[in-house]
Amino acid sequence: MDAAGQNAPADSAPPGEEDLSRSILYEVVENHICKITLNRPHRKNAILTPVMNQMLAEAFQRAQEDDAVKVIVLGGVGSDFCSGEDTQRMPVETFGLKKGGRLGQSHRMRGIRKLLDSTLQGTLWGDKVVILAAQGAVLGQGFSFAMTVDLLILADDAYVARRQSRIGFAGFETQLPMTLMRLGLNRGMEALLTGRTMKAAELKEWGVANSVVPPERLADEAMRYARAVAAHSTDNLMLGKRSLQQYLHGVGMSSFQNFATVAHPLFTNTVWREDEINFLRERDKVGGRQAMKNLNKVWEDLGFE
Repeated sequence: MDAAGQNAPADSAPPGEEDLSRSILYEVVENHICKITLNRPHRKNAILTPVMNQMLAEAFQRAQEDDAVKVIVLGGVGSDFCSGEDTQRMPVETFGLKKGGRLGQSHRMRGIRKLLDSTLQGTLWGDKVVILAAQGAVLGQGFSFAMTVDLLILADDAYVARRQSRIGFAGFETQLPMTLMRLGLNRGMEALLTGRTMKAAELKEWGVANSVVPPERLADEAMRYARAVAAHSTDNLMLGKRSLQQYLHGVGMSSFQNFATVAHPLFTNTVWREDEINFLRERDKVGGRQAMKNLNKVWEDLGFE
């Protein structure tokens, strides 16, 4: 089950046995433009931690070290860009948490820093312009990418949400400053507190999405933007990215990142009251799909789908 609440098909391999060697694709598609593509469509491109995070980090680093590359187009194969982290194996479980046990905070803090770096070293703190071309589900880590890339191109069937808000991270997001800058304070806090779905048309109306097109035009539209960026000089583009990074340092993004490595472990030590739904406990009782459906129903009944 992924962050969208979808079970894997019956013939999906267990997370420890699945071949992930081609789950992240890297290709230089033309002069100055490369593509990094999530390639796990049978799971709606859910990120299986930690292997895919490391592969993403390596792909971004490969682009950073290639001086001929000016622009990275990030996308996903199939009907969805990314349905979130694959909750068959939650991040904290990859850090060493066992069922019914406890895990030292040092393991959690080191683990979450590695996961954050696997995303942010390629987007916020990388020297190359990153364009996200997304269709269908843009959830979980997909949401984080949407908040941290330089340009956001969406298919008109795309829907964006921070579903982790419903499994124990209410009002918290590891990219919270970027989320609030992108969405604005009111809309950002609504997204973080309700986990509600934001559709592509809404994000275009709000000025968050740069362009919204039919799914069949998504790749071409992303390349149109990529070519426009690639027309600039390499040095000027890097200076521009460094200027943005200086601004982000100034508004406290680096400090917040450090705080997030502490806050994330604290959230995973939440004490759940008897009348509150603990996702991991529910997952063990009824399975991931039903547990997520039970959670989502609380907000859907209140009009926050």
